[in-house]
Amino acid sequence: MPSKRHITEFGMIAVIDRSVMMEPKALRDESISKEILDYASGCHLYLIGHRPLTVVDPESLSVDGKHMTARFISYEQSEDAIVECFWRQPGVVGGVKVLSDWTYNVLRVVDASGAQVARGNASLFLTYAMALAKTDAQRLPVDAQFLDLQVDYVGKAYGSDGERGAVARLQNHKTFQRILAELPRDAEAWVILLNSDTQTLLTSIMPWATAGDSADIADNEHIERALSGPLRDEMVVDFTEGRLIKYFQPRYNVQLKNSFPHPASKPLMELYSRDLNAVGFELDTRHLGLRIRSETVAPSFYHGATYPLHSTEERRSMFDFLDDIDLLRAGRGKQVEP
Repeated sequence: MPSKRHITEFGMIAVIDRSVMMEPKALRDESISKEILDYASGCHLYLIGHRPLTVVDPESLSVDGKHMTARFISYEQSEDAIVECFWRQPGVVGGVKVLSDWTYNVLRVVDASGAQVARGNASLFLTYAMALAKTDAQRLPVDAQFLDLQVDYVGKAYGSDGERGAVARLQNHKTFQRILAELPRDAEAWVILLNSDTQTLLTSIMPWATAGDSADIADNEHIERALSGPLRDEMVVDFTEGRLIKYFQPRYNVQLKNSFPHPASKPLMELYSRDLNAVGFELDTRHLGLRIRSETVAPSFYHGATYPLHSTEERRSMFDFLDDIDLLRAGRGKQVEP
């Protein structure tokens, strides 16, 4: 007997359109701009990852007007990876100097009086230069793949009323501290704060019923449940975290790697009460200037996946269009050509 499928099926895609990357110590940096903190305060999800340590050739540093030039070096698989960049850096104006002291993995921009204008890891400056590129080919000159960030952990922070963001959560996070403690000396950790401010509703329709029959009436009731209003922010955070964990399979995550989604999960009860068919996510990191990967996922600027909320035995996928032909045949009682 074919598994159930509604005439109209719905899926929800969380578009992760708010993201900011920070080095771990910046989470406690009181000098960080209010603009960045305000933006980051709206992030309730976070990725913790690592990549090889990046250093800079101090002899290559120069400033030309509002632009900087630098030669960045990394050691990927025991081989030198080098990329030279020329880019426009915020805060850089005529008269400033760019300095880097041993071990040359941190850059400082100072003005004529010696006051610090900007500071950050060498890879942060390189990532910014990559983010300004217009094409993927420009983002990956020479061997700049050493900027790829491997996802080690996915987490969330929301609170009862959404008052808690990822920055506050990471201030005292045991797994975060463990990741930092176990980080190889030739690697550096990074945090990407995320949030889905936009959700896209997917719809598929297979009109095998006739107006007014039982299937049509049941479908109308199903549509009313599915479209009963926007999902709560907390719900979006919960199922987006689950999808990211299932997708990246981070080594430090234990829960949800193999159990998402599950109808008995309390955070997902609203999804099942609305009888949605599938959930998914989209994440684009081009504006961050780096690709993301994991132990099971290849590096890419774009990641996305959609997962059914039901087993194939109890519910057909809304994207299973070939099997829908069987439903049309059964519903109309006649031959339907594919």
